[in-house]
Amino acid sequence: MIEKTLRSAFGYKILSCTRENSAKIMNICMQYGYIYRDARFEGEEFIFTSPLRDARRLRKRCAERGIDIREVGDRGGPAVAFRYRHRYGVGVGVLVFALILFLSSRVVWDIRIDGNKRLGESEVREQLALCGLHVGDIISQIDADSIENRVIVYSDDISWISVNLIGTVAQVEIRESEVVEEREEYAASNIVAARDGQIELFENVRGNILLDIGAEVREGDLIVSGVYGSEDEGLRYTAARGRVLARTERDIEVEIPLVYDKKVYTGRVFCEKYLVFFEKEIKIYRNSRNLCDTCDTIDTVEYLDILSAGELPVGIRTVKHFEYTYESAERSAQDAEKLAEYKLERLLSELSQSAELLGKSTLCESTDTAYVIKCRVRLIEDIARIKEIQIDGMP
Repeated sequence: MIEKTLRSAFGYKILSCTRENSAKIMNICMQYGYIYRDARFEGEEFIFTSPLRDARRLRKRCAERGIDIREVGDRGGPAVAFRYRHRYGVGVGVLVFALILFLSSRVVWDIRIDGNKRLGESEVREQLALCGLHVGDIISQIDADSIENRVIVYSDDISWISVNLIGTVAQVEIRESEVVEEREEYAASNIVAARDGQIELFENVRGNILLDIGAEVREGDLIVSGVYGSEDEGLRYTAARGRVLARTERDIEVEIPLVYDKKVYTGRVFCEKYLVFFEKEIKIYRNSRNLCDTCDTIDTVEYLDILSAGELPVGIRTVKHFEYTYESAERSAQDAEKLAEYKLERLLSELSQSAELLGKSTLCESTDTAYVIKCRVRLIEDIARIKEIQIDGMP
């Protein structure tokens, strides 16, 4: 493999002679130590290859002896360079490739992250960059211990990190910090009803429970007090906490107009292209100086992928802007009904993330201008709302 690569790099000639002269030429090669390969007969013609230097000397020896030998073609690096000598883009490409080869074992080509569940990979990369680890950093100048310490000190999201350099890849393992629910702390507080309902269950309640299960409450009613005792015996305060599950009802209304503004693409596409080299970008193309006011943007990056080397931080970023306008359009009652039902299901799905759905009743109405769904939903949800107790003499 190495021999074939070197042969292609330094170049070689394809030579030809008659069958009767083949033995004479082989004798000259053996006598002077000239290298020849890929020898074969094609009819009455003998064809073989030889390195540039040996081919030149062999032709000279044959000329001295009156042996006819012809040059059929040339292959390899010198031939390619001569063929494309006026195409400067090829030369630039070769230089870029040579630069990539030079940097291939000296810089970080990729950062691989493991252990992130809540944090996105881009978020972790941003925090690593702030603490001194980037794609393209020189490996010999990376201090993994210092980077780990900076991340632990400056990041509230990462509680543990390990940075290992494996070849040209920085393997980063993290452990995310536990999310602590932030809530306003008061010296003393009550729990009041956030909405109307019928109490079903108390969960992990701290404080003086004033109502029984099954009691009906209105929004703002006191459910759990943060005050114990009496004025005669003395008052003791606490910050009431906990969940109060109750049966509640909510009204949801979805209205879909029959006449609406429809997005229509004009067919004009504004394109920008950038050469991406590690974390640097160079604009190489733009088909218009003035972008449209209303457009959808698609931003993609295609990185160079070389077999087993994987994805390299060299590629082309393409940003396309698709221009559109709005036109008045009309939808049928059937389409409006389907869209209204879909939106209602989405709203109920979001609601079910924090409450248990017991049932629903719907009323549908179609008018000349819209399709309307009115829905009453029965739920079990937490209606506890913390309300501070103002105490004289306390901040």
